[in-house]
Parts: sequence; structure tokens; C-alpha cells
Amino acid sequence: MAVRKDGMDTRNKLLKAASEAFADKGYRETTVAEICQRAGSNVAAVNYHFSGKDALYASVWHDAFEEALRVYPPDGGLPSKATPEKRLHALIFSLLHRIMDDGRLGYAGQILLQEMSDPTDVIRQVRRDVICPLREHIRQIITELLGPKADELQIGFCEMSVIHQCLAIGFRKGKLPPFIIEDRPTPELIDGLVEHITRFSLAGIKAVRKKIVAGRT
Repeated sequence: MAVRKDGMDTRNKLLKAASEAFADKGYRETTVAEICQRAGSNVAAVNYHFSGKDALYASVWHDAFEEALRVYPPDGGLPSKATPEKRLHALIFSLLHRIMDDGRLGYAGQILLQEMSDPTDVIRQVRRDVICPLREHIRQIITELLGPKADELQIGFCEMSVIHQCLAIGFRKGKLPPFIIEDRPTPELIDGLVEHITRFSLAGIKAVRKKIVAGRT
């Protein structure tokens, strides 16, 4: 049976309102009543379209990440033979833009940060499906940059260092410290930050590789 247009409108309004609320407050602090108030709907509509808060949250998570990864793919559309330096730049570009996008595409990054600080069991499998491939992607890049003699701990430290430079901004809701800029960062400033974090990360990884090659820990 075809879904009526007014039913799809209600569903889309609920998804939009839930995306904003979950990105802002996280799963636990967001109530169904608040989502319905934002959407101009009622609790019955949430149960009808999503069978409750858990399924709504899973739908929001899935839709937000699908859209954000489509617009900001982690590989940046580069060919598989691209250098690891260029692939790292593409990864940082993707991550920062997904976190700092001042709109619906930024919901994916903010919901991810909410999950990292306060994980839920609601979307354990969905979260694993999203995060594991991304972690494997950056791990492969770092491994290539460090060389074959790098051990798991060295790879993990470098992975953490790169990712957390981006996540630190995410935990500020996509804003930079006021001594850099008071308002929301411009696209040009975000791109400049991508360049900086890439250079900073490559220099650090190069120093770690130098110690590995020299046989120092």
C-alpha cells in the first residue's frame, strides 16, 4: 500500500526534528515529547512511523551518516593508487566537514560525538557498521605512512592523534576557540584547518617513522 503524501511529510518532519535534538542533546537527554513539539506532531505519529524512540534514533543515525558520507566521502573520491599523504588529507577533510557543517550534514558528526561520550545499546550494530570501516580506512593509511616495521601500539597512537585533533573541535559543537574566531568558521577557515591538521599530522607521523627506522621506541 502506498504511503500518503501527508504521512511522508509527517515522517520527514519527525526525522528532521529528531536529528536536530539528538545531535544537540544525545539520545538519553532527548524526549519523544520534545521531538514531537519540534515537529508539530504527536507521540502517536512516532509510534506509527517508527515504532518508538529507539527505532527513530536508529533511522536518524543511519540517514544522517549515509547523507554525510555521500557528500563528504572519506576517500575524497581519490583513486586507490593515490599516495597515503593525499588519502590522509581527504580523510581529514571528510571528518572535519562532517563535524563542522553548519546544517543537517553536521548532524552525523555531532551524533557520533554524543555516542562516543555516552554510548547507547540502541544502535550498537549500526554504530559498528559505520565506525569499523572508517577506522580500518585510517588505520591502513597510517600503516602505509609508518612503514612495515610499525607495531600495533605505534599505529594506534598515530591514529588517535590524528582523529582527536578533529574530534576536539567537534566537542566544541563545531566552533573554534574564541581567540581564533568568535563566530562560526567560514568554509575557507575550515579548509585552512584541514591543511594545518594534515601538515601537523604528517610531520608527527614522519618523526615516529624516523624513530622506528632507527630502532628506537
